[in-house]
Amino acid sequence: MSSLPRDNKREHNKQANRATLIEAARVCFVGMGFDAVTVRDIVRESGLAPGTFYNYFPDKEALFKEVLDERMGEITRRMHAMRAEAATLSDFLYGAFQTLFEKIIEEPCFFELILRNEYAVRSLFKETVVGIPMQQLKGDLNDAMARGLFPELDVDLLAAALYGMAFEIGRVLCEQGGRDPDQAARFATRMLVEGIQTFGLSGMRAKLGRGIAPGMTVIQT
Repeated sequence: MSSLPRDNKREHNKQANRATLIEAARVCFVGMGFDAVTVRDIVRESGLAPGTFYNYFPDKEALFKEVLDERMGEITRRMHAMRAEAATLSDFLYGAFQTLFEKIIEEPCFFELILRNEYAVRSLFKETVVGIPMQQLKGDLNDAMARGLFPELDVDLLAAALYGMAFEIGRVLCEQGGRDPDQAARFATRMLVEGIQTFGLSGMRAKLGRGIAPGMTVIQT
């Protein structure tokens, strides 16, 4: 029994050291860029002993992925939940956009990290950090088409369009302070819904949801 407090303290210290390294890495990757950062830079920023790093991570790539995975996983899960519950086309789009854009406003440092290291993110983690959210989006689109929210479209192209719009509007929100995430979500939703209508949604207007059909003004920016 007497060893439990000591074990708890050891576990607490491990978690604290790991969190310290992750935050130090984020600062370094934003400030210097992935290619320029060394393990020594991260350790120096963390203030921990030089040998501590390798108790937690084998290299800077593993730590960079850790920095990305936690928050990307959270965002992906939240957007999936919104899309799965959507009853209309506008709900599907607006809910996901709003979730992402609000996260960017709440935590701009994370999206700044992605922008600063966009090449490394895409080249090193195409199958994970980039690939998993994209595969989830494609699955959600297939489900939405099966539920009649979307017409039958090329899922790969549609997913690329949604991903690209979200990423580039996210860039604007990150780089230009004071932007309204809700306004951005409504803007993106309206553009996409009115575009998707040209693919045969005129007979499904009842499924579009309030504020989306032509002539309605709820989502005006």
